[in-house]
Amino acid sequence: MKLIVTIIDDQDVDKVMSALTAQRIGVTRVSSTGGLLSPGSSTLLIGVDEAQVAQAMKVISECAALRQAVASYAYNSSIPLASLVEIQVGGFMSFVLDIDHFEQI
Repeated sequence: MKLIVTIIDDQDVDKVMSALTAQRIGVTRVSSTGGLLSPGSSTLLIGVDEAQVAQAMKVISECAALRQAVASYAYNSSIPLASLVEIQVGGFMSFVLDIDHFEQI
């Protein structure tokens, strides 16, 4: 048994959870705070058999890939100028842990 702990952007979490449950992979969402990825992230707890790890990781990577977005950027000068800059958003961080004991009631 493995536990996949995935920290994911809030914009991607519903899509990832829907895709995992469609594959009959159970998932629990825990709201997160902190700066590991960015503000507005959630932690997903995914318990799977070892044979399902690759399948679950594939679903996560397909639904939460890095993507480009445009954000405004203000220059610090005497004349206030605003510009647009392309940034990367999304992505995820996963930890796959061995589980010694699992109990469901």
